[in-house]
Amino acid sequence: MAENDADRMDWINKITGAITSLLNSQFFDQPSHITTNPETKKSTGGASCECSAPEPDWASLNLGILLCIECSGVHRNLGVHISKVRSLRLDVKVWEPTILDLFRNLGNSYCNSIWEGLLLLEDVQTDDTNALITSISKPCPKDAIHLKEKYIQAKYVEKLLVIKDGSVTERVACARSIWEAVENVNLQDVYRLSVISDVNIINTTFDNVFDVDLNHHVDAQESNEGQRKHVDPASCDRNKNSNEPGSCLQGCSLLHLACLSGNLQMIELLLQFGANINLQDFHGRTPLHHCISSGNNPLAKFLLRRGARPSIKDGGGLSSLERAMEMGAITDEELFILLTGSE
Repeated sequence: MAENDADRMDWINKITGAITSLLNSQFFDQPSHITTNPETKKSTGGASCECSAPEPDWASLNLGILLCIECSGVHRNLGVHISKVRSLRLDVKVWEPTILDLFRNLGNSYCNSIWEGLLLLEDVQTDDTNALITSISKPCPKDAIHLKEKYIQAKYVEKLLVIKDGSVTERVACARSIWEAVENVNLQDVYRLSVISDVNIINTTFDNVFDVDLNHHVDAQESNEGQRKHVDPASCDRNKNSNEPGSCLQGCSLLHLACLSGNLQMIELLLQFGANINLQDFHGRTPLHHCISSGNNPLAKFLLRRGARPSIKDGGGLSSLERAMEMGAITDEELFILLTGSE
């Protein structure tokens, strides 16, 4: 810990410098395992940001894209439901290891290649597409702000440069594809599918993808309020007859599924795209319930720090805290504090 203000400022400068260097590095921009997107004919290459300005020092947290200060202002005006703008130098607390790992594993070039897919095609086949690209060409650093605004609006709000995949744009097909991508821990495909889909698929559930007859399907009675009751997980044969934490996925969301794999970057990506952290499955279990039941305390603490509500009761009437206590004494002090903390 810094002993005085001078040491503290020196430490902050070193940390922010390291973050900026990492995010602007070629290593960050081109992860070694990433291949060229099959939807495009070529990769973007280089540490490109919105207007190709050198050494960008802002970023869109949820889009995984680097920005210059002028373009960051345009992004901020889009609203946080589209772009969450953060400084690489000033917002030090934001750049946690999971965020850095997510940025590193997606890559700035890959993210841009999804949003700017039509600009990257070597052979543009239609006059309409030619006209579209001409009308919204990528701006340069010194271009007027209104040109940057026009381009950013077209790119992210209207999605005019996104290449749509006809095989997965239909809602059911897209839901199935993103479920498989989360199951296979394919970060890039989850990102791509979330972008190209015409509807929000980030809260896709097991029931949206699979015929309910493929699961055990217990008929649930309705409560007095007319809502379907959650079924006690203890009454589920699949839960009782299997030691697998994901033996019953009925009603589970993509976030539930990601928690089973324990991949923090996937969970971070889903949360950045707006996944409901407190969504309950058929048995009333939230992702937090699943983590507690499987004994994954580090992930449970991560979810609690990100807004998971420990007071939500499952179909058996027990909260995450009560489920944890059911398994024995809670020896993890931090977990106990988070589970018992006020909401």
